[in-house]
Amino acid sequence: MSEIPLPSGLQIFMSLYGYFLPIMLYAAWSTLAFWDVGRREDLSKAAVLGWVLVILLIPFVGALAYHVIGGSQIPRSLRAAVVGGGLGLFAVVLLVGNLIGGIS
Repeated sequence: MSEIPLPSGLQIFMSLYGYFLPIMLYAAWSTLAFWDVGRREDLSKAAVLGWVLVILLIPFVGALAYHVIGGSQIPRSLRAAVVGGGLGLFAVVLLVGNLIGGIS
């Protein structure tokens, strides 16, 4: 009878991190987008409602679209750090997890 190999602590950590990181990114991006949409005075109520619906109904892509093409008034460097840093971190987690065998 063959034994089933147990995952290492690093594999478990990377798997959990790879699982929860997208949820955390969505929470951060959507919260930042809602905050920015709520304080903008140049948008009509219909535009605000449209962006809120896009952010809620299209996870990840809606919040990402608002930050990239939605005319966000958040400074470009902060948007680049939040969005680009989040995507970069997720790519690193997937790469490392795949290399150690924790994420496939």
